Amino acid sequence: MRALGLFTLIASVLVGAVFAQKTEPEGSSFNVRALGARGDGTTLDTAAISKAIRSANAAGGGTVVFPPGTYLSGTVELLSNVTLELQAGAVLQASPNVRDYGSISEYGFGRNYGVDSSGEGFRVGLIVARKAHNIAITGRGTIDGNGDSFFDLKSLHTGADFDATYTRQGADFDAPTYGLESGPVEAGPAGRPGTMIILSDCRNILIRDVTLSNAPNWTLHLQGSEGATIAGVHIDNDVLIPNNDGIDCMRSKHVHISDCDIRAGDDDFAIVSSEDVHVSNCSLFSFSGAVRLEDTRYSTFSNLSIHANRGLAVFSLGEEHTAHVLFSNITMETSLITGHWWGKAEPIYIAARKGKGKADVRDIHFTNITIEAEGGMMIYGAPDSIVRDIYLEQVRMHVRAPQQRIAQSVGGNFDLRWTATSLSEAIFKHDIPALYVRYADGLRIRDFDLSWGDNLPAYFSGALEAADSRNLDYADFKPSSPPGSTARPVSIH
Repeated sequence: MRALGLFTLIASVLVGAVFAQKTEPEGSSFNVRALGARGDGTTLDTAAISKAIRSANAAGGGTVVFPPGTYLSGTVELLSNVTLELQAGAVLQASPNVRDYGSISEYGFGRNYGVDSSGEGFRVGLIVARKAHNIAITGRGTIDGNGDSFFDLKSLHTGADFDATYTRQGADFDAPTYGLESGPVEAGPAGRPGTMIILSDCRNILIRDVTLSNAPNWTLHLQGSEGATIAGVHIDNDVLIPNNDGIDCMRSKHVHISDCDIRAGDDDFAIVSSEDVHVSNCSLFSFSGAVRLEDTRYSTFSNLSIHANRGLAVFSLGEEHTAHVLFSNITMETSLITGHWWGKAEPIYIAARKGKGKADVRDIHFTNITIEAEGGMMIYGAPDSIVRDIYLEQVRMHVRAPQQRIAQSVGGNFDLRWTATSLSEAIFKHDIPALYVRYADGLRIRDFDLSWGDNLPAYFSGALEAADSRNLDYADFKPSSPPGSTARPVSIH
């Protein structure tokens, strides 16, 4: 009996020790359950999570641990020297109630694109960090934005950023005869939260291994931040939801992103007004652009696989310029789709407009690019914003036929939204060469292999069409026209 009693006593002590380890802060580890989180998927755990973050920060730094469970939350603020660790089986789930999220004014944000805005609307999202340093989000768990809760998944979103009169199809352009197959869908009447994770004016950031899913707005946004590593992150969004960009980086420096897979309705990457951004070893899917680059310099994008509406998009129209960028070792497929997404299956797209600043695009290199596309490449500057020194080297491009019904609905048009200065220039009828160039100076083509598929729509024209451009060097390009086409392989005017 004494032995049995002693065994019972030891067992009780061990169980108590294990329980304490799971529920009480110990050293630099702060378990959210110890501070009141239920993790049952129905109780709102915002206060408990915020308390854990504040406790870790007050202790000089620490890790806020989410053990397995589903933690429902509204907006929480991540503070300096704090790591959020989501263990395998843990889900930090955004509240489906819009009122559980703070306003952008409360957190110091506004509506100036690239400067102080983050996502659509007037609220912030799930996680906000401001002027924080040494912050991290890690682990094998999931942050779920609950995006489907904020949308009417049976209603298509439309917009007034073009005039169908100027399109090839006229009033029948993108007629809603295809249902919701490509979206985008419309937000619900209550609106939606803002960017799921916004890190503003932060330093020394680490985001590793977590899954970010079902964002209702931009997923992850670095704003005015410096020194970030994002690695092994999985982003899995509902591709019918508009504006749910994967990773946005604005006015930030020294950002390294690698080994991620991103699936989003909107742009997988939107890099704006930034420097020294380096992306590698990522797989990307988007109904908009896989990479959207604007007013950004000294950056590289390598070893990417892309399935998107628009592949690599480079813009300039603001106060700055885009220059000294390398795209290399990329395979991509671009598909023509319906819906109010920007793009018409362009694998490479460059557009510049002077705007109110000194915006231009120059010194952009594309090398070792393999393409299967249902649209053509475009390099389209402006009289006061010439695109300069573009290099296409070791490019393999095959142009294939889109689905006939989709080609009839939206094909045979140029899409210049964002840089267009009028609705007549937003989306307009134009035959589609493999490469169209306007207002460019210093295009160099080397080792470019072009092939055409069968049964292409009649709006596909020759290999190269250029206008208002000079210093075009395509001596190494062996142009051809689509089978059965009477278009000249090269047209310079």
